[in-house]
Amino acid sequence: MTLAIGDGANDVSMIQMADVGVGINGQEGGQAVMASDFSMGQFRFLVPLLLVHGHWNYQRMGYMILYNFYKNATFVLVLFWYVLYTSFTLTTAITEWSSLLYTVLYTSLPTIVVGILDKDLSKSTLLAYPKLYGSGQRNEKYNLNLFVLNMLEALWQSLVVFYIPYFAYRQSTIGMSSLGDLWALASVIVVNMQLAMDIIRWNWIIHVFVWGTIAATVICLFVIDSIWVLPGYGAIYHIMGQGLFWLLLLIIVVTAMVPHFAIKAFSEHFVPSDIQIGREIEKFEALNQCVYGPFIC
Repeated sequence: MTLAIGDGANDVSMIQMADVGVGINGQEGGQAVMASDFSMGQFRFLVPLLLVHGHWNYQRMGYMILYNFYKNATFVLVLFWYVLYTSFTLTTAITEWSSLLYTVLYTSLPTIVVGILDKDLSKSTLLAYPKLYGSGQRNEKYNLNLFVLNMLEALWQSLVVFYIPYFAYRQSTIGMSSLGDLWALASVIVVNMQLAMDIIRWNWIIHVFVWGTIAATVICLFVIDSIWVLPGYGAIYHIMGQGLFWLLLLIIVVTAMVPHFAIKAFSEHFVPSDIQIGREIEKFEALNQCVYGPFIC
């Protein structure tokens, strides 16, 4: 990857040939700005552009790409395990509306909000420790190992989401449409819980979208199953009134999250990255302010 910085017409070809071009809107005209990917008024703005916004953008994009692969793979694998028991027919326990809304509504909004608002480190920390920019150069947030790990987590969680309800209701009179609603709701809760576990800086907007999405999923399931012309009419009412339904949701979420929690706890406590060390520095600085300056807190 190459970076080109220029402020005049003679720098246009260099900026266009580079992977990322930055134009300075100076006294030599605006040709460089018109040909660049990013523009600014002064050279001193390069420091926050690279060390702060560049770092945040890499951290968000790397995580969001991997997360989108993971959440879609989890849902698709749940459908795949069901197909194995139907001899690869076109039937499905999860309604077409739920399958469509899984990507459009159930899991999309939290992803967008977190991708915009979440920050692994504050601006002051990134400017105080420029070496933290090296995490992007080392591909710490987006690499093949992380992709494989995410796919393994998707595989494990899809097995948990599918087989725990399957064995629990195998000898019952609950229909496949009701079981499909449980699979859909459990998938949404699991992938949103994984996202919640990885969020670094919470605020009220992220809370609303993460937990509100789960509530919206329940409401949509009720609405879909209340329309008599759609398949699975009344399915959610047959299963949600049982205590076993809520017990299974709890068991599914806990069982599915144990590997991710264990990996996250081990890596952050025993092999911390520079980013994790920077977060610890921020935490202890905030603690010292509370101890020595209570009026600040």
